[in-house]
Amino acid sequence: MFSEINPQLISNLEKLGLTENEAKAYVGLVSLREATAREIHELTNVPRAKIYEILKVLAKKGFLEVRQGTPTHFRAVDPKQVIVKIKDELINCATETLDQLNELSYELPKVSPVWCIQSEWGIKNRIREILAGAKEELIIFSASPEYLQEFEAELQKMEKTCKLILIVDELEKFKSMPFKFKEVIKEFKDSINNIVIDGIQYSEELFIIADGKESIGVHSTGNKREAVVVRLPIVCHIQKMVYSKVFEPNIVKKDQ
Repeated sequence: MFSEINPQLISNLEKLGLTENEAKAYVGLVSLREATAREIHELTNVPRAKIYEILKVLAKKGFLEVRQGTPTHFRAVDPKQVIVKIKDELINCATETLDQLNELSYELPKVSPVWCIQSEWGIKNRIREILAGAKEELIIFSASPEYLQEFEAELQKMEKTCKLILIVDELEKFKSMPFKFKEVIKEFKDSINNIVIDGIQYSEELFIIADGKESIGVHSTGNKREAVVVRLPIVCHIQKMVYSKVFEPNIVKKDQ
């Protein structure tokens, strides 16, 4: 039965531009090698009323071949050729789209100094951009080893090019990492673990201040995570003042 076929395969084909039914029909035909529309329908549960139109679309895309007759038979094109075709089309489309976007040049009345990012990829990509742009000083507070581990290589390089201040909520959680850490005082640790706004509790996971001009704070509530980016020097200056007073004087050197 079709339910035994890996559903992730269908999901991946959807990400490559096929509809769910097109993906099911193509996967079913690959497994059958050659089949009639009725056989594909019975295997995949793609609605019988739609199966002929879906196979027609797949044929136009070059994913299958047709042998006319009574009944008509269909044969899947080699998956390797299909995926290469999709890949080439996606790369060409992405390149063309990027060129067109880069040609756009509108005069905006103003640029907002505060942005919110809600995707995990977007958060990590923005952190990487901020790290790459820092020239003089990076102040980083972390309550989650995940982010420091993600950017460990970049941070090790930055130790040699700018002033790096790493502040953590608990030294023990970060003992496996090769950095000097400062631990926050208990009052600050308690405060960041009990941030409640409009009845919603937030947990601060990461805060970065780059050159005193740009900052990003990553926080979570329940299973939702988001980041707030601020590019307002006066606000970043105040944030820097706060974080310069929240850690204990002791410094622990991690083994290299």
